Parts: sequence; structure tokens; C-alpha cells
Amino acid sequence: MKKILFLLVVISMVMINNDLFSQKKQRSNIQLGVKLSPGISWLKVNSQNFSSNGNNLRFSWGLVSDFQFADKYYFSTGFNVISMGGKMKYNDFLKFGNDTIGRLGEIRKEYSIKYVELPLSLKMKTRQFGDITYFGQVGLGLGMRISAYSDDDFYINGSNTALSTTDNKIEDEVNFFRLSMILSAGVEYNLGGSTSLFGAITFNNGFSNVFDFKNNIPPYQAADAINNSLELTIGMIF
Repeated sequence: MKKILFLLVVISMVMINNDLFSQKKQRSNIQLGVKLSPGISWLKVNSQNFSSNGNNLRFSWGLVSDFQFADKYYFSTGFNVISMGGKMKYNDFLKFGNDTIGRLGEIRKEYSIKYVELPLSLKMKTRQFGDITYFGQVGLGLGMRISAYSDDDFYINGSNTALSTTDNKIEDEVNFFRLSMILSAGVEYNLGGSTSLFGAITFNNGFSNVFDFKNNIPPYQAADAINNSLELTIGMIF
């Protein structure tokens, strides 16, 4: 009988401790998580004689840190590795491949630029409806370039055949810093305690010029464009 009573007391204590631990997790003011973000990216060109030539598919990932400072309000930051890109075309005078003279023509570039981004944003959540919570997010992103490549097709004037190269390293043509505005809307599905799955639509709108180069035709115009992306973000927070 004593053994049975002792066993019941131990079981009761374990259940109480588990309940208290669960409540502490639910009341936590800090949430951490991971996310994956497939999406599309494009260039909005602002200089004459340069023009956008399409978008491309990109994939990003990151870590999430949410700090609650008021009821339903969070300061959200983290660490993102974002892939940006797009396509642009412009007229230029180039020495392409083994050409030692140079030719006038149109060059079409597809860009692949990768940044490490520090997001700083305000996240606002609704009350929980069953297991579901809705949220909106607005803030800024500071990006630092870690790589930049392009695939180039050069059409000499009068020719319909492209001279092509791939994986051209172009870090000297791309600015190191990138500033952007981040807008996001999504939903969280609670799995128990502080663990939730989430999904969101995220628009990353560039503020700063991506490029730092001029074409080779007088008056040597500078390229000016911002990089935007639209992503489907999925992830988990704990």
C-alpha cells in the first residue's frame, strides 16, 4: 500500500512539474525559429538606356528571433541569407570572348546576387483563434553582399546570334550594402506550448541602387536599379 501511495505521489509531482513547465513555455517572451523562402526576384531599373528584362526564381533561408515587448506586439529580428537577382539589358561596347577589337551591341544579363541580411521589424499578432494566430510585419533589412554572378548574352549589332558566358564574377559591379523595406502577412498554427508552424507572403522592396558600374558608350551612363522580391515563407518557431 505504501509503495502504491508513493508511486501516486511521484506521478502527481511529475504531472504538476510538466504542467508548470508547459505554462512557462507558453508565457515565454522570446521565440526562436527557422524559415525557408522560395520566391521570385526582379530589377526595377531607373537609368536611361538600361531596362528590365524579366525575373528569376530564387531561394532564401534564415533564423527568426521574436521578442515580445507588449501584448500581441513583438520586435522581430534574426539572420537571413537572401538570393536576389533579375534580368537587365543595355547597349554597350565590349570585347567579348577572344575578341581583341570590341563590338557594339546589346548585352543581356541574368544576375544572381547573395546577401546576408539583418532584418529589424515590428510584428503584430491577433489573439489566438483555436490553434491559429494571424500576424503582420513591417520593418527594414540591411544586407551585405557575399557573392555576385551573372550569365551574359551579347548580341552584336546586326546579328541574331548571342555570344554567351556563364557564372561571371561581378562583385566589383555590385554595391556591398543593400537597404530594403520588408512587408509580410501570415499565419501561425500552434503545435502545443510555444511551438508553432508559420507561413507568410513576404515582399522585400529595395531602397538602394544595386549597381556600381557604367557602360562603355559615351557619355558612359551609370546603371541604376533596385532589387525586389516576393517570397512564400514557411518555417517553425519554438
